[in-house]
Amino acid sequence: MPMDGVSDIKARLDIADVVGEYVPLKPAGSGSFKANCPFHQEKTPSFYVNRDRQSWHCFGCNIGGDMFAFIQRIEGMEFIEALELLAQKAGVPLPHYDHEAMGAKKRQQEANAFLAKLMRHILLTDPEAETARAYVAKRGIDDLTADLWQIGYAPSDWTKYQKTIQDKGFNAADLMAVGFALQKENGQGIYFRFFRRLMFPISDQFGHVSGFTGRLLTEEKAAKYVNTPETALYKKSHILYGLDKAKGDIKRQDLAVIVEGNMDALTSHQFGVTNVVASSGTALTQEQLQLLKRYTNNLAMAFDMDAAGLNAALRGLDLARQMDFNVKLIHYDQALAKDPDELIRRDLELWKDAIRQAQPIMDWAYRHAFTRFDAHTPDGKKNIAQFVLNECRHIQHPVERDAWISKLARDLDVSPDSLRSALGSLPTGKTPNSKQQTAKLGTPSDRYLRNTTPDLRPERSDAPSPLRALESRYLALLLAWPQGFGAQDFSWSYPPHAELYKILQKQYTSQIQNGLQPTAWNLNELDASQDARTEIGELVDYLAILADKEFPDRDPHTLLGECDTMAQRLKSLALTERRHALETAMREAERQGDTERIKTLLEQFNSLT
Repeated sequence: MPMDGVSDIKARLDIADVVGEYVPLKPAGSGSFKANCPFHQEKTPSFYVNRDRQSWHCFGCNIGGDMFAFIQRIEGMEFIEALELLAQKAGVPLPHYDHEAMGAKKRQQEANAFLAKLMRHILLTDPEAETARAYVAKRGIDDLTADLWQIGYAPSDWTKYQKTIQDKGFNAADLMAVGFALQKENGQGIYFRFFRRLMFPISDQFGHVSGFTGRLLTEEKAAKYVNTPETALYKKSHILYGLDKAKGDIKRQDLAVIVEGNMDALTSHQFGVTNVVASSGTALTQEQLQLLKRYTNNLAMAFDMDAAGLNAALRGLDLARQMDFNVKLIHYDQALAKDPDELIRRDLELWKDAIRQAQPIMDWAYRHAFTRFDAHTPDGKKNIAQFVLNECRHIQHPVERDAWISKLARDLDVSPDSLRSALGSLPTGKTPNSKQQTAKLGTPSDRYLRNTTPDLRPERSDAPSPLRALESRYLALLLAWPQGFGAQDFSWSYPPHAELYKILQKQYTSQIQNGLQPTAWNLNELDASQDARTEIGELVDYLAILADKEFPDRDPHTLLGECDTMAQRLKSLALTERRHALETAMREAERQGDTERIKTLLEQFNSLT
């Protein structure tokens, strides 16, 4: 991919618009925006986007870069995948990659995409699929919805379609790699995993088909549902059914509605409630919640009230609360409908009302406990107390928690002290604090702060030394306010800082000699080698954002005072660090008995002023 393609994309897209699709940005200085970081949990925004430099940086987890780096990190993509995504968004054509040059992941995505189209064609045209077509009609799925969700059919005999698959360039190894086929026990050929089933493609958040769910339509003794096994593309815990279609409305409405069944999500979308995704009947996982966190902090969950559905939902609720989601629970009369799909077809307004009237977890838990257990028996009182107190554990404010305990004591006709005692005996759970959660999610360091090649490995960043941090702040101020520049005899601790300062000094001197008062820097004309220019460019990106964070109020009098104060602090701190380094060196020389080196170091120490 020629580099001018990257430039074309950057010329057509604005980083604030790209990042703003994932993170709600607020103005923070001239040409900058701030937000809570999407890569670690925080209460106060430390994530900044600078429109002038087309870059971003988080001061909480010390990572940053351009729009490509942001997409790579937030979507978990390789560079080429981020390139393709942004190129499509920008309308920039990219070279076609043939199968030989294509990576394994890309080839598998194309295989799944073709299989989904093929099975859609089979459903529409194959005489054997008549039963499946009748089932789709019976379930009230219209043609537009069936096309959009690519509902298809897996035939009982794939023989007549194998040549079509081969003509498209996909072989047995490709089909086995995506979990669509298995090798026969004798090693001679393959057989298909799915047959005589209505097929539902399962896509990732970008719309790439990752796997399939097949529903049996006959009464034969076999599993009602068969899913693609875990593959390189399909990881059930990482995918929410319908997210590719729902994410825009989830962000716009700032709410994700989570249902259990795929048909619940599909039907909701067909009838116009489109911020809905399905967990496919399992407890929400951390990976799924991380996906949702990109679009909203608010969840409304609907689940079956049987024991399995309730337990799965409660496991997901605990994890969602640990990740600081605001969670409400959707309730509707299950005598009217057993699931959202049935409720929507009975009366769409009932579904909309259920979503609007979703209850906070404690309200739901309290009502559910008294509905589920008999409050007039000792055993029922115990079960109600245990269920409600288990939710009370998650209430942080002691006054709110005590209010619920007092209410429960009145309604159960027991003493509040007995409930407090019972609450104290419950397991405390394992709710990670923000630092633990951040470490678990991973916060890799950026190239500037560690002076290494950037990567996406989950490791903590190394904090810069106090001197280097102060140098950064001083240079950030000079970049933001050229009028404060003054010749300083610093011994810079970080070579790129020294290089940048020389560039600024040269420009400043040139402008003064030409009778101009410096008001802006020409950062495009860096008097350095190409390699250094790249490093300096990254440094300037970071410093520009640091200036927006540290100096939002650019009053000249305030900035002048800041310049003078920091210049003096830099000299003082540099002197202190130099003394400390010489003292350490003298102790080492003394340990080795090197009297000549001790004498030289002592002279250097005494010469410091």
